[in-house]
Amino acid sequence: MFRLTRKNIIKLSILTLATFGAGQSWGQFYVSPKSCVLDITAGAGGALEGCPNATYFFDTDLDSESWVWDFGDPANPTQATTRNPQHFYSTPGDYQVSLTMISKTGITSTVTKNVTVGGLPQQPKFNGVTSADTTVCDSDALTLNPFKLSVGTSNYSYLWFPGGDTTKTIDVDSSGCYSVEVFSPDGCSRTAKINVKFCYEEGGGGGGNEEWFFGKGATLEFQSDGGVEIPRDSLDPEGDFFADVERDSITISPAAGRSNPLDSDVATAMVYGPSGSLAFYSDGKNVYDGNDEPILDANGVGFLNGNNTASQGLTIIPKSSCNECPHHQYYVFSKDVDTGLLSYSVIDLRYNEGMGQIVERDVPVAAGISDKVTVLPKPDETGFDIFTHELGNNQIQIIGVDSVGIQTTETAIGILQDEVDSKTGYTVFNEGGTQMAQSGVIGGDNVVEVLTYDPDTKAFSNPITINLGISAPPSVYGLSFSPDGNLLYATISGDPANGETSYLLQIPIFYTDPAIIQANILTIDQSNTEQFGALQLGPINPNSSGEKFLYMAVKGSDKIAYLQAPDELGGPALVGYNDINKGIEVNGIVGLGFPSVTYANQEQDGGGASANYSGNCFNSATALEAQGICDPMRNEISWEFEDGTTMKGENVNYTFPKLGWNRIKVIIKVFNKSPLSGIIDSQVIDKLLEATETECTQVVLEDSIYIKPSPVSALPDFAYVCTRDFPVKKAKLYAAVTGGDTFTYSWGTATGVPLGGNASDSIQEVIAPSVYTLEVENNFECSTSDEIEVLEGCEPRVFFPEAFTPLGQNPQFKVQYAYLDEVNLKVFNRWGELVFETENLDNQWDGRVKGKVQAPTLYPYVLTYKALDFPERGVLKEIGSVWVLK
Repeated sequence: MFRLTRKNIIKLSILTLATFGAGQSWGQFYVSPKSCVLDITAGAGGALEGCPNATYFFDTDLDSESWVWDFGDPANPTQATTRNPQHFYSTPGDYQVSLTMISKTGITSTVTKNVTVGGLPQQPKFNGVTSADTTVCDSDALTLNPFKLSVGTSNYSYLWFPGGDTTKTIDVDSSGCYSVEVFSPDGCSRTAKINVKFCYEEGGGGGGNEEWFFGKGATLEFQSDGGVEIPRDSLDPEGDFFADVERDSITISPAAGRSNPLDSDVATAMVYGPSGSLAFYSDGKNVYDGNDEPILDANGVGFLNGNNTASQGLTIIPKSSCNECPHHQYYVFSKDVDTGLLSYSVIDLRYNEGMGQIVERDVPVAAGISDKVTVLPKPDETGFDIFTHELGNNQIQIIGVDSVGIQTTETAIGILQDEVDSKTGYTVFNEGGTQMAQSGVIGGDNVVEVLTYDPDTKAFSNPITINLGISAPPSVYGLSFSPDGNLLYATISGDPANGETSYLLQIPIFYTDPAIIQANILTIDQSNTEQFGALQLGPINPNSSGEKFLYMAVKGSDKIAYLQAPDELGGPALVGYNDINKGIEVNGIVGLGFPSVTYANQEQDGGGASANYSGNCFNSATALEAQGICDPMRNEISWEFEDGTTMKGENVNYTFPKLGWNRIKVIIKVFNKSPLSGIIDSQVIDKLLEATETECTQVVLEDSIYIKPSPVSALPDFAYVCTRDFPVKKAKLYAAVTGGDTFTYSWGTATGVPLGGNASDSIQEVIAPSVYTLEVENNFECSTSDEIEVLEGCEPRVFFPEAFTPLGQNPQFKVQYAYLDEVNLKVFNRWGELVFETENLDNQWDGRVKGKVQAPTLYPYVLTYKALDFPERGVLKEIGSVWVLK
């Protein structure tokens, strides 16, 4: 949808949009034969929106170099001074347009032409909007009607995509995009589209292998081996259920494909549609559908006025249209064989059961360009940019093609293309679209120029010209960047009939300095019997996986040469070069060119049921989420687990009861909404209406999740540090952890300050009373946290000697102690008689009873006490015995 803003109003004034061209008026100027008023309407919230309808003009007199256009529009009296302006008329009617031009010899002349501007039909809509989405049950029938309850539409005509129906309404029974173009009696039109989804309908298959058609019936097919299935990582902490199998190590093998009817020595062009299937292809003269049948116009004529002698003067791109399904119309851009003008024709796939019809032909776009035409997708995927180079100067033209139309900008940079040999050859971009290389001849020397390009600003910079060290003729022809963009490959195309030599060169552009680059150019191959042509990496499909080979055309051969490792710096062996004798057969004869291959934005199958998890550690909740299908239809989602637990909702949290694999079942019920739910805007009423809804479908999905061990910490709740000691003795914190093979420990304070030590330390010593935290992670990336409070307090300490000698050097039973209270020490003889008792351990037994030294033997003792700092522990007891020696 085009939204009219101040910025876009300015943009509209400089566009070069060509619409509904069906012929050219030589001797004066070209006018698009179908002129319609500017389509601007008030959308939601009063914002102006619409699809622009420009009347396109082009001066076909190639001798002109200065222009003044008067569009005869009193409501918009602007003038234009370019060769290819456009104008937006706001009122239907007849207008006289005049062009005053000055020729290259200074002659001024004026020509006029009458233009009839038509009015628009009523805007078609689906569900009240021009671009809608809807989902219905797979058993329902759906009638599409762009004018429900509308009157005054009986004189309209209709054209539907994809089937080409011409009725006011159509019935559909499969998912897809449907659009209708509604025509007023004077031929002007408006469109609307609707994406229809039948609930849980399986998506269609892909388009098969990519193929290149070129030369005389030559075909190269890229065959994928499917790669190696990547098993699901059961230990991954998050992932998807019911996901498609992922694959790696995909190999793309080139092979000879089927035959084709092309007959071209140079450029061909192919386009693949949104499904990945070949839409059609062309050699600039003929256009063929996917079944190799010629595509004709409404009069049965299929021949285009394109140039099948231009080295790179042909390309096909999807036509981005307003409020229409992508893509059912395509531009075929080529150089006109008579005039050298870059022009386009339009193929519309709504006709002939999807095979297509030529609906516009030979609409001029640019004049005085070389044979080099290349295309690059826009960064925002809204269209494409076409790049050409003007002859005789250093002007690069960028022709932007999107839903607003065609807009041309020019930039002067780089080498002059003013020699005959510079007309042919190739212009190419690297795979990221950030560098462009173009071939040329300067003063008889073959050169390539590399420029930096910004796709967002469309600005070129930093041109580097590299002399290839080989004089012309022969002339530089094919160009290709390596996949990583560090190398550039070029061919020098020598005609053996003229005694010329062909070369395949590797150019190390990563050096950036032209002199160093030139000094390090390597010759991969050379031949005085073969003529080397275009170079191209393949496959082109932006979604293709696997390594890309670099292919080289060799004129007149039934094979093509190729490099298996084009990213490698070095000679033939390092780049894996297979010359023409070891090349790939192509079931035809090779010319000098390869096809320009373009892909429309690829359809992404979606909307199926899916679910994902986050967290799979034992004793921790796993977050489970299921995405409802058939949105916006109402879903009820239920979860069932092995232990009989059931839960409802899109998002649930569940703690799995066992280690290892656990089964999960997800049941998704989809309901047809009540027709009143969209009319009555009330949550309360909508809830009541749910009871009247009918079930559309039910989907049951089953999968498993692997639950990993979690670490378990046995850190005690408390520890103590005795501040009465000097020096203060540290408290030792020890974490006894199980539930894993290896662990990492992270100790810290309650405020988050990490403690010292290594991640492998299970023991930590602290000196200050506080709360300390511990985070433990095992080798399964599962973690647990624990904490311990270190308090101020002195543990009671007591030490008993094993013996003493009443008449010797240690004459007393001396008990060492600290932090005891309410002590009582009793000593007994071997008959159990009490021989000593004290409540003060400083009172020591000297081994005597009533002044008499006792006989040497073993004397049992019992000490009872309380901990001075922990009286709550109650009475503590120590039992032992001591030897009394002589």
